[in-house]
Amino acid sequence: METKDNFIVAIEIGSSKITGIAGRKQPDGALQIMAAVQDRGASAFIRKGRINNLLKMTACIKSIKDKLEKKLNRSITQAYIGIGGMGMHSELNTVLKNFPEKTQISSSVVDSIQDENRQSQPAEREILQAIIQEYKLGAQTTADPVGVPAESIEGHFLNIITRREAAETIQNCANEERLGVAGMPITVLAEADELLPESERHSGCVFIDMGAETTSVCVFKNNILRHIAVIPLGGRNITKDIASLSIEENEAEKLKLTYGRALYSDEELQHEPIVTESGHQVAWDDFCNLVEARQEEIIKNILRQIELSKYDRSNLVGGLIITGGAASMPAIDKAFTKYTGFEKIQIKPTLPTIVRAGNIQGFNKDGSYNAAIALLLKGTENCSGGDLGQAQQDMFDEKKRKEEEERLKAEKEAKEAQEAAEAQARKEAEEARAAQQAKEERKRKRREGLLRRWNVFKNFANNLVSDEDSKQDKDENS
Repeated sequence: METKDNFIVAIEIGSSKITGIAGRKQPDGALQIMAAVQDRGASAFIRKGRINNLLKMTACIKSIKDKLEKKLNRSITQAYIGIGGMGMHSELNTVLKNFPEKTQISSSVVDSIQDENRQSQPAEREILQAIIQEYKLGAQTTADPVGVPAESIEGHFLNIITRREAAETIQNCANEERLGVAGMPITVLAEADELLPESERHSGCVFIDMGAETTSVCVFKNNILRHIAVIPLGGRNITKDIASLSIEENEAEKLKLTYGRALYSDEELQHEPIVTESGHQVAWDDFCNLVEARQEEIIKNILRQIELSKYDRSNLVGGLIITGGAASMPAIDKAFTKYTGFEKIQIKPTLPTIVRAGNIQGFNKDGSYNAAIALLLKGTENCSGGDLGQAQQDMFDEKKRKEEEERLKAEKEAKEAQEAAEAQARKEAEEARAAQQAKEERKRKRREGLLRRWNVFKNFANNLVSDEDSKQDKDENS
């Protein structure tokens, strides 16, 4: 039900800005934005999508929360906070389980394989999401093995991994401001869910989010994510390259937006020198070469990630779908075609979602709220805490109590599941030993039977020889 006390809050942590929005989903599929704020000072404490100053990040969360609450005239108890940044990547993992004899695969067997996969990482790393690629049952491959008889099952997983401290830092900064974390969706996958049609996911495509300090690459095939990586390069690298020509960084950013192109034509290379605000002249060739060279480096790093996925343009017929602030540079599509060989390229500056922003002028015209909108669309829990000024301590404590209960419940269930799995493993091992013992017993009895038959035959043969010898002795005596 749509009421003033029913809304979702999402916070996106970017390298150039922190964005917070509050809104609600409407019955017709549209999204109503009730409040939105951005803090563009993130570069002081965010490095390539990762928090490197907890105090400043905590203060920023407080500022975002306070501003949203003021606009809403409602308190906020929790929010969905996106996760990503440098270091996030995918790894393939295989879990194999053999059976003593052909066994019908049950859901508990599948659960145990998934649990084993989840436990495959060292303590300092965390699996944000485990995506099933396929299950192999002998020569058969399937996405749903339950009910299929097999002598073994082999689960293939794509694990999206980051350093454990990345999620813990977000949680700790939010807790400092008594803000609950309703969930931590992977930001780039939330965007991909909104920007990629199912047909392109099925036929195979590459989703690319070009940000200020990082570029995220996701490869999809047959509606399944096959590879994900975050490249520590983005639009700010181009700005810094221009600044190396003895130009202030703020002016370098302006020059990039005014004159920057991912690829220059022969005609565009004919230009007068650029005169800076200080009167300094910059050779046009030097400017163009810096911009093109860095853009080429970024695109070739993207191509390398595509190659690592084991897919290429022959089986990624959906092509490249590109978004993000750094993707707005003119001729970016031509540069991608030149350096990757892909011809089908789509630049998607904004989400297709219908957004009703009311009195928020020019909301998301430049796509700067894309990620926050995508995160909000992932939300399902109400984030409202009631009238602003109402005591929130009890509500936060109650939420923490429930979270602790859920944690203890999850630990208990995990322990019970582990004990059940261990009991099942012991049972299977005992059955395997019993089957082996029965097999050995059958072999032993078979050997004994053969030996008895051999002894009977041997005795029979000996008796024949003995009788023949006796007969021959009688004949000789007579």
